[in-house]
Amino acid sequence: MKPDVAMTLVIPSYNRAQLILETINSALNQTLTFSEIIVVDDASTDSTLSELAQFGSRIKVIASEKIGVQAARNKGVAAASTPYVALCDSDDLLESNFVEIISGWLAEHQECDSIYSNFVTFDETFTSQDKFSGAPLSFFKGASRTDEFCSDIPDLYVKTVQYQPLFSSGVTIRKSFYQSIGGYDPKMNGIGSEDWEYTLRAIETGKVSVCMTPLVRIRRHSGNDSGNKIRQLVGEVAVLKHALSFHKFAEKYRTEIILEINIRMVQAFELAFSTKQYEYANAILNGISEYPLGIKFKTKVVFIKLINIIHAKTPSRELP
Repeated sequence: MKPDVAMTLVIPSYNRAQLILETINSALNQTLTFSEIIVVDDASTDSTLSELAQFGSRIKVIASEKIGVQAARNKGVAAASTPYVALCDSDDLLESNFVEIISGWLAEHQECDSIYSNFVTFDETFTSQDKFSGAPLSFFKGASRTDEFCSDIPDLYVKTVQYQPLFSSGVTIRKSFYQSIGGYDPKMNGIGSEDWEYTLRAIETGKVSVCMTPLVRIRRHSGNDSGNKIRQLVGEVAVLKHALSFHKFAEKYRTEIILEINIRMVQAFELAFSTKQYEYANAILNGISEYPLGIKFKTKVVFIKLINIIHAKTPSRELP
């Protein structure tokens, strides 16, 4: 058996003083240690940096100017001294056997460019079932299965367009591969689901495996960007449109991608309507290429259009 592979953990952070200590401790309390842990702080304005100071030389902290999470990840990977790099967001947790399981697999499968880990989500009162258990039955069909890992999943690119279980927290990547495809795209900063664009590029370019054992705990809390479901759906649409323009695999699945764009726009419209964000609902409506069948949706469309007519005819009042 080959020796375990050296790995660096990169954690981007921004104003996570209340949560990042638990994240760091989960990374330090591994059955097999990371070679190094790098935190790239994206110009936090809270006490994140002073909280990190208590770990001393056990971690490396890079205090950055405000560059966004994508560039922060890229900066951390560039600073890593090992051939493999794992990522974890500053509010998530790694199981204690993360390094042992992932590095052990990589030692025997060095052709692998990326490993994505299964995960659960949790908050103060609830822990979900693992993400891969919710995947369609066909998601892993035809893959090579070895112990806790699946590799060579057929049509993985389009499968993640239809169901996306591959998250940045817990992904382990060959550093040279990461840099060869440009890492995370800073132009995606501020877009919901920004990390998905990188994941799609990694899938179309490299050899991807997944660990079926949940090795990551993804925290749900009020500060999550992913908590705004409408923003996430609109962000996913932006990523898919970008993919159609720039990803080589996307053209092969153009029909499926266009369908998924429409599905997400309909979902975003329904959420905006249900929360009485009618102006936003109208803007989303303009991006829906095909309306769902059924009187309920059509009634909502008519309602939105009537509101627009009323607003157009109502004279604006001057501020006092």
